[in-house]
Amino acid sequence: MGRKVKRRQSTADAQRNDNATELINTLIRDGADTSRLLELYYWTREPGIVEMIRAYLDMPERAQRNLSTFLLNGKPQSVSSSFDQQGRLVLGRIVSEQAASPSGQRHRQV
Repeated sequence: MGRKVKRRQSTADAQRNDNATELINTLIRDGADTSRLLELYYWTREPGIVEMIRAYLDMPERAQRNLSTFLLNGKPQSVSSSFDQQGRLVLGRIVSEQAASPSGQRHRQV
């Protein structure tokens, strides 16, 4: 028969857990929106997201502003990307039929 062995928590792990618990309690006590905290937690569970955020924060401030402006001023589904021959990332927007129409309305052929 298999016996379950309880893994003993290291002092460093226990301290980290205590710090995390204290932080969460402080955020809730000080009026943080708990639904936003839960959303943030779920986002951090997304594979690669933490590394992507760290990479973004390591970028020069001007590059952060430019990238943020580009991504936030349009529909994310309309973003296209590719690398040019020099290895540069080229971002663009896919123009929809509706946006290309002078009246802003999609024309239907009869």
